[in-house]
Amino acid sequence: MSLSRLSSPQLYSRVFVVARGAATGHATAQASDNSIGYFEKIAYRFKGIPLPTETEAPKSMFDACNKEWSAPELLPAVPKDFKEHPDRDLTNYPYPSRPMYPPKSRLLMMPDSWFTPFQKVTGTSGPYLFFGGLFAFLVNKELWVFEEQGHMTVGWILFYLLVSRTVGYKIDAGLYKDYQDRVGFFKGLIQEDLKEAVDFRKTSAKQTESLAALKESMPVSLKESMQLQIEAAYRKNVQTVSNEIKRRIDYLKETEETKARFERDQLLKLINESVEKQVSQKDFQEKFLQNAIQQLKGIAV
Repeated sequence: MSLSRLSSPQLYSRVFVVARGAATGHATAQASDNSIGYFEKIAYRFKGIPLPTETEAPKSMFDACNKEWSAPELLPAVPKDFKEHPDRDLTNYPYPSRPMYPPKSRLLMMPDSWFTPFQKVTGTSGPYLFFGGLFAFLVNKELWVFEEQGHMTVGWILFYLLVSRTVGYKIDAGLYKDYQDRVGFFKGLIQEDLKEAVDFRKTSAKQTESLAALKESMPVSLKESMQLQIEAAYRKNVQTVSNEIKRRIDYLKETEETKARFERDQLLKLINESVEKQVSQKDFQEKFLQNAIQQLKGIAV
């Protein structure tokens, strides 16, 4: 704004007309950049007004002015049940926690915790009067003595406030991005180093799952296998018994047939011998021959 005041009234009025036309949406006469003075261009930049040949408004360097930066992710907290030793007393000696953001402050640098106790008793203005009076007392009684260059502290504080309020947001965002990139780089190195371990862990997990599934199905498969083996042994035993019984029955049958054949042969032999013996006798021949002659005579009559 201070630079825009350095320009002439005519140039400033021309800038105002162009800015008003851009704000209301009315088209203005197209002019070249050469028709605009140097300081007028600077005023355009400070006000965020595009030049006649530009289609979009320029990005101002003060867009991030007075912005408060906040990290997108919070710091990881310590688990409540974490103990590096079983005898650790977490009640009286808890783990120190690192705050994500600085505590609330007043007057840009005074901690709010210094004002709160006084504010409850003396009201809103009490803390300011107390610290202001204490400061004046220490300086008046020369209990707090400034050096010759002590007044430079005020300049450095103002410089810090100016830088932090203008480009502090961009600095914090850039540092956080660089920090994340560096952390990502080291994480990548760790991942590369642990790649084999991760692969081995995955393989071990799959093997464990396969073993668990095998253990679950093992009793069923063993039971089915035992049943099949018992069934095969039973069928084999039944076949063996059947073959043995058939062999014995065949043996008994053959034995009985041989015995009957032998008895028949012996009986026939005995009969033949007795008949031949009887026939060979003389009285048997005369008796039977006479009987036969008589029967023939009777038949003839």
